[in-house]
Amino acid sequence: MAVLSYSSEHEAGAVIVENGKLIAAVNEERFTRVKNQSGFPKHSIEAVLKISGLKPEDIKHVIIPEMSKAKDLLTNVVPLYPLNVFSKNGAPYPGLVDFIKQFLMSFYIIIKSYLRVGFSHYQDIRKLKKMFRKAEFHRVEHHVTHAASAFFTCTFDEALIISADYWGDFASVMVSIGKGKDIKVVSRSYYPHSPGHYYASITKWFGFKANRHEGKIVGLAAYGDHNSPAYEKVKDLLVCDGFKIKAPFMMGKLWHHKIPIFKNNLMRQLLDQYSREDVAAVLQRRFEEVFVELVTNCVKKYKIENLLLVGGSFANVKLNQRVFEVDGIKNVYVFPNMSDGGIPSGAALYFDIRRNGAVKSNLNNVYLGPDYSDEDIRQALVAENVPFEYYEDIETKIAQLLADNSIVARFNGRMEYGPRALGNRSILYPATDPTVNDWLNKRLKRTEFMPFAPVTLAEHADKCYKNIHGAEYTAGFMTITFDCTDFMKEKSPATVHVDGTARPQLISEHQNPSYYKILNEYHKLTGIPSIVNTSFNMHEEPIVCSPRDAIRSFKQGHLQYLAIGKYLVKSDDMENSN
Repeated sequence: MAVLSYSSEHEAGAVIVENGKLIAAVNEERFTRVKNQSGFPKHSIEAVLKISGLKPEDIKHVIIPEMSKAKDLLTNVVPLYPLNVFSKNGAPYPGLVDFIKQFLMSFYIIIKSYLRVGFSHYQDIRKLKKMFRKAEFHRVEHHVTHAASAFFTCTFDEALIISADYWGDFASVMVSIGKGKDIKVVSRSYYPHSPGHYYASITKWFGFKANRHEGKIVGLAAYGDHNSPAYEKVKDLLVCDGFKIKAPFMMGKLWHHKIPIFKNNLMRQLLDQYSREDVAAVLQRRFEEVFVELVTNCVKKYKIENLLLVGGSFANVKLNQRVFEVDGIKNVYVFPNMSDGGIPSGAALYFDIRRNGAVKSNLNNVYLGPDYSDEDIRQALVAENVPFEYYEDIETKIAQLLADNSIVARFNGRMEYGPRALGNRSILYPATDPTVNDWLNKRLKRTEFMPFAPVTLAEHADKCYKNIHGAEYTAGFMTITFDCTDFMKEKSPATVHVDGTARPQLISEHQNPSYYKILNEYHKLTGIPSIVNTSFNMHEEPIVCSPRDAIRSFKQGHLQYLAIGKYLVKSDDMENSN
């Protein structure tokens, strides 16, 4: 029995689940070409129906991944706010000025958000009921959907689950335990005690966009001193209190960067007194420390060795490495679409497994989006007047081009679900040239502080990365960093960060035979089991979805080759060769 869920917040999208398994999942941005697209996901709903071969009347259940706003206000916001805003519980108490700023900003954000969301979600449900007239509608709490997306796609029968983000249904952090078909909630931290707001605020202070550029801060932090004196000034912004995370004066100290009132602001002081690299380093350090303490407390009490991480906070790949290193944790898994773009997955799986009688099924890969036939691709190439050649064994051809130091944009098979390009919508290049981060980013019009990520043959993981055992599964989705071996630093320097880490995708033949063959053939030619894999898109655009998206981005990026299906396109301007 087919179950559909959707999200209309940032990273809007839709999924269809059948028999406890994700069979189609996409996010709206891939169709509208607007990064982190919000609003009613019309294109995504149409796409998952087409992918699954289902009609609207075949959908018997539609799952909404949130509480109703009325229930949320009555059970969470009204009884918890404002007392929760200023609760101490082990955290330093704010001064009067910080108290006022905390109250003003949090009150404004809450009012603005609930007015907007309440109206838009009401409109969304009206549209859904017209589309799915035979379906029953159900709700699942926001952080429970996060937890379910991780637990019902992992390989473990029992696991400790940490979900953390800005907020959802007024909660920002939830600790739960998954066992069998049950997810038992241990604790919730409520807004504005929010690690997501913390990281969004500092992202804005550095001049970047929140909910989009947090990864730049992670990369920048590696260039700074984590033991800078600035640390003493930020260590109380976030604190761990048992199984909760507290931030009693975080908003006061991180007062909005565009509001001139209360100019004596901690962030302004820090950026005036210290290098931005050092400021990023100490803020990242504190972010890691509170989660390490939280996980440590949970492990001591519950003695569970399997850890699941989900929610926007765990898009932070360095954080994921640190919590995996906690004593007592043997295995870690990060749900591949960890942010709110993934909550429809958890909502649909939760209902299907808990109420519909389905059985959980671990996620072998996330190639869950649309596919295009060779004829679709050929027609797009002809329409764009692009010369091409056909290769039955295009994987071997790509491997040879890579061995010859060529850039190859690859478009093949079903599109990946989530924020990472995992080979089917990727730009590939040898990892041997450490200067590639500068010149290729310039071509793609990107500004990055992190190196490109590698894709590595899974059977050579130990040769390239340290302390990877227990994290191999999640490394298949490029969601965690590892310290690199000397071999990796020597042979693939383009993918090693200044701190000696890399964020790999481990690829095995059963996950993606075509992609695996490219890397395996490249390894035969060069003896190197890794290459660069960066997302196939231009700066500030979503990853490409259709053949026409791929052709346009290929031209704009001045890349050398486009391998699209079994067709190979050579750039007219080969003088761009490096």
